Amino acid sequence: MAAVQFEHFLAVELAPLGRFAAVLTGDRQLAHDVLTDALILASARWDRIGEMDHPTAYVRRIVVTTFLSDRRRAARRRTDPTDDESVLDGVSPDLSIRVGDRDQIHRLLEQLPPRQRAAVVLRYYLGLDDVQIGAELGASVGAVRTLVSRALAGLRESAVTAGMTAGEFG
Repeated sequence: MAAVQFEHFLAVELAPLGRFAAVLTGDRQLAHDVLTDALILASARWDRIGEMDHPTAYVRRIVVTTFLSDRRRAARRRTDPTDDESVLDGVSPDLSIRVGDRDQIHRLLEQLPPRQRAAVVLRYYLGLDDVQIGAELGASVGAVRTLVSRALAGLRESAVTAGMTAGEFG
């Protein structure tokens, strides 16, 4: 396979990788940080990565690994929510129910441990099978099934606690 130029790769894959990182992290700013760190690593190794049959899968694995890294996650600055309205920009109207549903799902996903969240995002956002998820996470097929099973059980329990019905959360 001919080597893919990094600039061409970014032109095609940056937006999908950004969406993937956003779903994976549940936080737009953290997604930007994780994706930036991953792309810096990928660019430094692009001579080798660009020659691969599936460079996108490899870069996606770098994104997952970066997200799961305790060292990087602990070093990131986080902001804390506040009830003090004087420090807020202002109230935005709720534009649609869909935004609320998406927010609820993001909150539920945030409650999962990082590896479980990664497994769920890889399964249901990217549609990967157990073998592919195992390759992304560096885990066996059995471990992937356990991660997904425990994640779904945790999501169901959290959904019930949040007052969602079975129809709202499959």
